[in-house]
Parts: sequence; structure tokens; C-alpha cells
Amino acid sequence: MRKLKLLIIAAVSLFLAACTPKFDQNAPYKDITVAYCLLNPNEATHYVKVYKAFLTQDNAIIEAGKLDNISYYNDITVSVEEYVNGHLTKVMPYTMTYDVPKDSGIFAYNPQVVYYNNDKLNPEATYKLKIVSNRGKVITAETPLVKDFNIVSPVYDIAYFLISNSTPTLKFRKAENATAYDIYLKFRYIEIDKNTGDTITPDGLISWRVMRTRNTGNSSVIEVKCALNNFFTVIASNLKADPNIIRYAKGVPENDLDTAYRYRCIDLEVWAAAEDLMTYMDVNTPSNNSIVQDRANFTNMKTEDGTAYGIFSSRNVTRKRLKLQNAGDSKIEDELVYGPITGHLGFQKQVTN
Repeated sequence: MRKLKLLIIAAVSLFLAACTPKFDQNAPYKDITVAYCLLNPNEATHYVKVYKAFLTQDNAIIEAGKLDNISYYNDITVSVEEYVNGHLTKVMPYTMTYDVPKDSGIFAYNPQVVYYNNDKLNPEATYKLKIVSNRGKVITAETPLVKDFNIVSPVYDIAYFLISNSTPTLKFRKAENATAYDIYLKFRYIEIDKNTGDTITPDGLISWRVMRTRNTGNSSVIEVKCALNNFFTVIASNLKADPNIIRYAKGVPENDLDTAYRYRCIDLEVWAAAEDLMTYMDVNTPSNNSIVQDRANFTNMKTEDGTAYGIFSSRNVTRKRLKLQNAGDSKIEDELVYGPITGHLGFQKQVTN
């Protein structure tokens, strides 16, 4: 007898790992739902991804690429309810769309089906996801919002720590309703054909997750020592020398009137995660590369029959935009252009007016 293969979507994003429920592959088919939503109070649009598991006797990889096998379309209604002090204050309906792009992969991606809403979120509220199918199945999950917080140190906007001989100390305020933090450094650059002058890579980005840390102690400020000064090594490991390519750091203006932006090419980001999201990441470790999955762990999705998986939680981010610019004794731009780690990569100094 041919063995049935049960496939389930494992959505992957910043702060998400695979979720893989256990099923008897030869059991009668059940309507298994997988949903993912992370609310950020500072984002204008909020998305919910909702997928369904499916059975097939055919090639699993081919069948996973068919949108009808994994999408509910309009067979479900998706909404998020807002509660303040236990009282329902708003119901936010989510609209189905095909217009959100997604990277290609094994699972159907062009188009993808997601549900969205543009209502402003209240940081003091608790939110409840509600998914109702046309068959009467109801799925719910709840989360508070991770509130705003900020970076305390470094104070200055020059990324002097990139060539520090010691391990820098990063300080940021504790975010209410967060239990853990991911720290990132991101570097933007452009690549130009040396012979033609054409821009080859207009929006180059190197993103480095420096570390993850948890809430510790009762202090309102979290202090961590992290190897931010390894970033030139990270740049060198992500780029290859090419005699036909020259590179520049790509600054980003803060506003329409910002004319001194050219050096502002590094973002120091701290992402804060709510407790359920961190539990989900801790418990649901990524599986191997097979799309046939057979392991279940944490989910905060609730149904009467236990046939829903995924995560509904919250995250927030604070960032400090930094300059890669020579300042005083800190010759940071010279280190990028001429230094022993990245000097072979063709970076040029910024042209000043």
C-alpha cells in the first residue's frame, strides 16, 4: 500500500522557526490549520498567514507548490479583537490579498495568500486572533503587545566600536511584555561596474545577528557585552574581491532635508520578542531540510479538537542609525577601505562636496 505523505507549511521569518505537528500518516484526513502572525505596534500594516495541511499520494514537492493544496482563500474569515482591561473595544477584520511578494521556494509562492489589516494598534491593549472556517471551526490565540523601548548606549552616531580593541557594551531599556532580544548590525552598500560605471547592486545589505539575550535582573536597562567589533570580518565573509567591481557604503537620509547622510550606512537594531514567541523559538527547533515533517511542539493556537498550530505573538524593534566615518582618532572609513580585513574588496571613500 502506498504511504500517504502529510505536508505542513513551516513559515520562516525573523523570530520564527519551524512548527511541525505529529500526525499518523495513514489516519483519516483532518482539517489541520497552521497560522502565523506577529504584531508590532509601530507597523502600519499587520499580516496573518494561514495555511492548511494536505494529503497526497503524488510527488510531495510538486504538490506543495500548488496553491490550492495549502490555501483556504475565502473559506475562512480572519479578524483580530482588541481588549482593554478585559473589555472588547474593537474588531479588526483582515482582508485576503495576493499582493504581498514572497521569495521563491518549495511551497507555493506566486502568488501567496495572506490576510492584512491597517488599523493602528493600542500598546495598552491585549489582542485576540480569531479564524473561523465556513465549516464552523474556530481558532483563537491571544497576545499582549511588546511596547516601545530605546538604545541608551552607544550615545554617539559614529560607529567607533567597529575597530575597538575591547568588547563594547550595548545598553538598551527593557521593553514591557518582552522576554528576550536579538541584536543585529546591518550594513548597506552599492556595487558599480568599474569599466562601464553601471550600478550592479543598488541595494546591497549585509545583516548580522550578533547575539540573543534574555531579560535578567530587575534593572530597567539591559547591558550586554557583544562583539560588534567583529563586523568587518562579517563584511569580508559576505563579499568577494572582484577587480571589475568598486563598492561604496550606502547612506540613508533621516528625512527629506538630510543632506549629510552619505556616511549613515549602518543600523544597530534590537528586536524584542514576547514570551510566547520566545517559547515557540526555544521549543520548535528547525528540522532537517525535508519538507515532510513529523514533530510537534509549542503552539498558542486553540481549537476544540486541537487541529491548529503556529504562533500569534508580538515583537518590536528599536534602532540607531550610525555613520561609518572617520572622526578624531577613529579612522573607521579608512579601516573599511584600506584595512587588512576589507581593504581587498574594492570599497572607495565617500565623495564629499
